[in-house]
Amino acid sequence: MQIMFIKRYHFHWVLVLVTLVFLNSSQITYGQGTLNANPRQNQVLSCSEVKSRINQMIDLHYSYREFNEELSQRTFSKFFENLDSGKIFLTVADINQFKHLKLDIGKKISENNCNFIFNIHDMFKNRVQIETQKAIQFLEDPFIFSSKMSMETGKLNWAKNEKELNLRLKKRILFQYLSLKQKQIPENEIRNKIKVSYIKFEKKYENMSNDKIYSLFLNSFAQSLDPHSSHMLPAEQDSFSIHISNKLEGIGAQLKEEDGLIVVKSLILGGVAQKDGRLKVGDILVAVDAGNGEGLQDMAFVDVEKAVELIRGKKGTEAKLVVLRKSTKGNEKINISLMRDEISLQDENVRSAIYNEHGENIGIIKISNFYADLKCKNKLFVRCHGVSSDTAAKLKKLKRVGMSAILIDLRNNGGGDFLESIKLASLFIPQGVIVQTIDKNKYISSEEVASNMELYKEPLIVLVNKLSASASEIFAGAIQDYGRGIIVGDEHTYGKATVQVVQEMPGTEGRKNDGAIKVTQNKFYRPSGTSNQRVGVSADIIDAGILANCDIGEEKLDYALPQDAIASVIGFKPLQNLNALVEKLKKLSRGRLEKNSKYQELVQQKNNLSFCDSLDSRGFRDSRDGAMGSQVVQPDDVQMMEALAIAADSARLSRSMKQADIGGR
Repeated sequence: MQIMFIKRYHFHWVLVLVTLVFLNSSQITYGQGTLNANPRQNQVLSCSEVKSRINQMIDLHYSYREFNEELSQRTFSKFFENLDSGKIFLTVADINQFKHLKLDIGKKISENNCNFIFNIHDMFKNRVQIETQKAIQFLEDPFIFSSKMSMETGKLNWAKNEKELNLRLKKRILFQYLSLKQKQIPENEIRNKIKVSYIKFEKKYENMSNDKIYSLFLNSFAQSLDPHSSHMLPAEQDSFSIHISNKLEGIGAQLKEEDGLIVVKSLILGGVAQKDGRLKVGDILVAVDAGNGEGLQDMAFVDVEKAVELIRGKKGTEAKLVVLRKSTKGNEKINISLMRDEISLQDENVRSAIYNEHGENIGIIKISNFYADLKCKNKLFVRCHGVSSDTAAKLKKLKRVGMSAILIDLRNNGGGDFLESIKLASLFIPQGVIVQTIDKNKYISSEEVASNMELYKEPLIVLVNKLSASASEIFAGAIQDYGRGIIVGDEHTYGKATVQVVQEMPGTEGRKNDGAIKVTQNKFYRPSGTSNQRVGVSADIIDAGILANCDIGEEKLDYALPQDAIASVIGFKPLQNLNALVEKLKKLSRGRLEKNSKYQELVQQKNNLSFCDSLDSRGFRDSRDGAMGSQVVQPDDVQMMEALAIAADSARLSRSMKQADIGGR
């Protein structure tokens, strides 16, 4: 993701960032959708606010100027898909009850008529209740397995009728059962786990606030524009800011959902909870007093997003937790009070290591995301901390030790701050344009190298995979265009060449913000004028990793913007031609990989898509490091080990070629 800062109108500074008794519900009809009977007084969204935010998205978006019939049809489809992403609750008949809306959503919004949103939500809530009862009944009966049973994968069509829907639900439960069975979990516990998951989903929609219903619709509209535009409620905007700045205010505990419970997943190094020592990984969160005047709130059937929202808060405020911990004495209930503070997510910052490969010292710099100091960005004439400054510090330390080559690991790096990608490239490229952007009015602008930042001129390897996206692709594309380094890894990167602006809404009712909209405002192009959109940055040397066979990338997403090209930057010229060196490195790499049993085993396992199936719809995992782990270098990371060998070869061959060149003179 690329992010930019803008200041528009009256807004804040923003970041440019199944049962034996089958119930038939196909004949159920719904009247006027109604708002939650007990809305909270400090509700963020209303129908008029929905209209306003949609208009702002259209105003900012790269492609669209009005809420036309095309966007209405797309929004209609996306709303149902976002409600029932697994397509296990709704049939074609359920959706067809609302087909009269397909071309008229824009008109209804313009008339401040949002009843249809709640009509659809009411229908879906009823369907979830019905299908949950089917699931509970099915879980109480003996399972019958068939060797011919298969599970549909990929993008599913809506079930044509109740019979097909019931079969899909049964298959889903059976596959959930088999997956848990592999973990040696007792039979009754497995069935209960699955039951709880369906009940929890039912309660999610039964208790969904008006804000979340409205936001679900707004996200459906945003996704009709392109895959990377979105709407965020205040808590989601806070999470986004944490992601882009690598800082949060809270207690420093990462949570997860497990069998309907909220469990402490990990404690952030240097955070309040880790320093205090009383909260432990594996503790079950029973209740939380966020200090907002609502007292202790029961965590039973609360989703993890809500739990996270409660334990976060302003620096200097108190969070009171009640946790359950298994011990030799049985289950202990423990009360813990912690004072919130600002916490740096150190594990997500730039990390480095030195690896000696055949006598060559290779400096490795692992960059997980392009973070920036958001608070500092609002200040003038101040040098701000971010990924580029941290990388510069690592580079200086590595240079003092003495490196033969540097390897930048951008695997699984989905991007971040736009300007930080320019600054990072400036550490390796002495002059020239790093990236070109174009807006909806077809105005082209260029971002040049930040002056006096170049720190490293020696051999450079950039390691990428199919999840290296956006800002990672700006950096890799510029390095490749200028011939400044060699791109190694999966066949190509993700293929996202668009820039998003994040516009934060001013807070009301005592909130610091009322959420935000993230809108695709520009497309970006390489100095050569080519675009990475949909195709990614192609590797100079293919060193396939675990993602190589995963069917992921921008081109797989609905409504991704098209790929095109513009003219190259005036006077653009590569710094050097690396073709001869690349060909020699390719030959050496192929020879190694043909003899590398671990690599060949990896190649043979490419048809095993279990890892790919663990990725979300856009190809990303919860952990930014994914299967790579938190260490900079792991001996069993076949892709990294080959990249290090290529780096060592590059250092050795570069010296030889320079000596030959000098001798030839």
